[in-house]
Amino acid sequence: MSDCPNCGAPRSGRYCEIDGHDFETPGRVGAPTFEMPAAPRHTWLRPMIPPPRPGRARPGPLTAVINADRDYHTSVIALEGPDSAGLVFPPYCPERRVRLSGGEVRIGRRGGSEIDLGVLPEDPGVSHLHAVLLGQPDGTWVLVDPGSTNGTTLNGGSEPIPVNVPVPVGAGDRIHVGAWTTITLAPPGGPS
Repeated sequence: MSDCPNCGAPRSGRYCEIDGHDFETPGRVGAPTFEMPAAPRHTWLRPMIPPPRPGRARPGPLTAVINADRDYHTSVIALEGPDSAGLVFPPYCPERRVRLSGGEVRIGRRGGSEIDLGVLPEDPGVSHLHAVLLGQPDGTWVLVDPGSTNGTTLNGGSEPIPVNVPVPVGAGDRIHVGAWTTITLAPPGGPS
């Protein structure tokens, strides 16, 4: 694999982890981006959030339950990838919960990710921008992998979801990323 022609970082996937250079499409820089919804305007004392317009329902409430998943880790090791010998399951990784809100929830290892998997113990198989959950006008959610290095699988599947293809998800679905992380979608306050 060649180094990034812009910054010299070693290539670890389709996009440079530092500056987003696209190795597969010459001349294009940056992984596909997703528009963030505009922030609501606030008055001095209380927020003025307009009600949803007809036909533009807000995404349904869900909670992302984030866990280190030993079974998923075992399946990753069984693939015997080039880095699998160094992937040690973390001895302690507390469950975390993130309420999905807004129109876009990023999953990755970057400070801008709402589901930040760069906190200790950091999952080394997660890209800086690994996947994105997008709220739909009908109140549902879809999952998009914008071209992560190691792919994203659903519900224990062995094949990664296609790059840049929205896949519908909802309560009960399990999103597998990196070397050991499973994100289970659950109703707010509901069981994981």
